[in-house]
Amino acid sequence: MKNTPDENPIAADNAEIIREQKVSRREFHKLVGLGSLATSAGAAWLLASGCSKTYPARVVAHAGEIPVGGSKIFTYPTDIEPCLLLRPAETQYVAYSRICTHTSCPVFYHPEENRIICPCHGGVYSVADGSVLAGPPPRPLPRITLEQRGNDLVAIAVVKTA
Repeated sequence: MKNTPDENPIAADNAEIIREQKVSRREFHKLVGLGSLATSAGAAWLLASGCSKTYPARVVAHAGEIPVGGSKIFTYPTDIEPCLLLRPAETQYVAYSRICTHTSCPVFYHPEENRIICPCHGGVYSVADGSVLAGPPPRPLPRITLEQRGNDLVAIAVVKTA
């Protein structure tokens, strides 16, 4: 049996292929450097596009439509994301995501307690800022930024806090 490339034509062809596939140290570092640069540029682009997210402006209610101590369910920023609009005082409106940050159960406004409550595991949120007051939720409710434009209450952004 022939074992050397000189004696075996198939081994000679394989040795030639291996020699052709060898990459110099300089070429290797160049490839690694370009790959790292491309990866960094891609990560920077993803971060920038995620941070500069724009939201649609959407009329969610009209001033005076909800009584003091009342609430209204609406969707924002898409038609499948439920939110809760509250009117805790005469001139105050606040809005939050209606999805509990613990297990994604729907939350409910309890005006008599001035709290937002998740019935699934006893999560309790503040009406003032959506912060967790009790229970297992790990984060506050995402807040919907509102603007009053004439008689319209307009949702303009979603603010997620850590």
